[in-house]
Amino acid sequence: MFFRKTLSALWLVVALLASVVPPVASASGDRLVFGSFRSQENADNWAARLSELFGPGIDVERVHRDDGLWYRVRSAVLTGPEEARCRALAEANEISYWPLRGTLASADTVTSSETGTAAGEFAPDARRSVPPDVVGDPPGGPAGPARVEREPASARLAHAARPVITRTDLDLGLQSRSYFDRGLQGQNRFQPSLSARVDFYRAWDDESQSLTFSPFARLDSRDEERTHFDLRELFWSRVADDWELHVGFKQVFWGVTEFYHLADIINQTDLVENIDGEDKLGQPMVHLSLIRDWGIVDLFMLTGFRERTFPGRDGRLRPVIPVDVDRPIYESGAEDKRIDGAVRWSHHWGPLNFGLYHFSGTGRDPGFQPRVKGDGDLVLRPVYRVIDQTGFDGQAIFGDWLFKLEAISRSGDGDRYAAATGGFERTLVGAFGSRSDLGLIMEYIYDERGEDAYNTFFEGALALGSRWTLNDVSDTQALLGVIWDVDSGEYALSLEASRQLGASWMLLLEGRVFGGVPPADPGATTQENLRDLSRLAALEQDDYLQLEFTRYF
Repeated sequence: MFFRKTLSALWLVVALLASVVPPVASASGDRLVFGSFRSQENADNWAARLSELFGPGIDVERVHRDDGLWYRVRSAVLTGPEEARCRALAEANEISYWPLRGTLASADTVTSSETGTAAGEFAPDARRSVPPDVVGDPPGGPAGPARVEREPASARLAHAARPVITRTDLDLGLQSRSYFDRGLQGQNRFQPSLSARVDFYRAWDDESQSLTFSPFARLDSRDEERTHFDLRELFWSRVADDWELHVGFKQVFWGVTEFYHLADIINQTDLVENIDGEDKLGQPMVHLSLIRDWGIVDLFMLTGFRERTFPGRDGRLRPVIPVDVDRPIYESGAEDKRIDGAVRWSHHWGPLNFGLYHFSGTGRDPGFQPRVKGDGDLVLRPVYRVIDQTGFDGQAIFGDWLFKLEAISRSGDGDRYAAATGGFERTLVGAFGSRSDLGLIMEYIYDERGEDAYNTFFEGALALGSRWTLNDVSDTQALLGVIWDVDSGEYALSLEASRQLGASWMLLLEGRVFGGVPPADPGATTQENLRDLSRLAALEQDDYLQLEFTRYF
């Protein structure tokens, strides 16, 4: 067993090295910067507009300056002909820009489609599509004095030339998940699948109104439960100077930590997509945001409940006993028709960005009740209880250091309990004398329920990780991490890496190794199997390596 686990871990390390080695004939050049913003949402909106003009390669980058956190809109690294083309387009459309040379100071990159605003610094006008002030970094980097344009030519162009904005993106993915062993109950080692996602956005009325439509579908060759369709988002928005209204299916993310998203509670987890809990189902809601000088208040009316997805009998990464998704149990008499609610206040204070919220409604993570079906098979029925949860998430930036914390207090799910996860990330810019950035991450996960914590694998765990960003033309990056339960000795080793292949393809590599406990016994008693639901024993034979090619249209 030890030899197999060691071999699996070595496979992940080899895959990591293979994924981040740059091409022999890698192109190099400068980036063009099109502005810097205090608000991530403003930067994302401007990056999306520029992408329509310049094509793929426009992204948003976090830049840590002495005066706080900024979001810089930039191009990819450009070769000579590409840079000449972008400069010509920018000048023809009166868009201000300046070249950026050398390694960035204390910066990490996020894509313009990334959701969540925990890291953002919000001004009173933060939710507007085009801010009145666009602060630009001067040539030479973010350390020098900044220049201010009250009404930049780029903003005038956006309003004058695009009274109605329509953007449609299609992503097609081919995924192959390969397990090192057959499943605990004989499941197949190979699990190929196809996926498709459409992102449609249309804005009108000077962008004060918009419609977002993002359906997602997967066709899996092994698991019928993993073959599914979902409306990730389908909502209408109305934006004013100091408020926003969103109605429909929407995704909302809360949290700042890397390995365990404790504070996130609005959307249901799509567990058949990935075990890391980062894939979410669309949640029907009415969401009102009030923007004030003292922070942003978000009010949520959640109109209906989404049940968690689980792998089927032939699927992998599932409990020893299959979950009966067709017969859930609800504590509320309204079942999945219950209307839940939440309120959240977010603000910034110096280097600290934080959010404080309260949620009341049906809990997203179910317990389980064993049941014997008519054919004699033992299954688990999900049990959804009504809970109240108060939570906090925040992070503080001090130079190259980023400190993070998420904490909750929950009632209604047995005795009231508290849980927290927090730690830090240190970024080494230009690591080992190269143009690469290396992030070192350490977090601790705590749950005062101990072994009674049914909805988490770890109730007292140390998480260590390393984020490697090459800053190359192919936007190569990787995250290698391990979560180790200090009491039980269980661990989960994970790898996530990505690399662009040309302008329209992306290669994604993912792998996981589970260990530290003996494998579960299929002949064990029901009580023993139920106990193992909250442990990693059920996943002991589910070590896997996943390769996915995504084509962007």
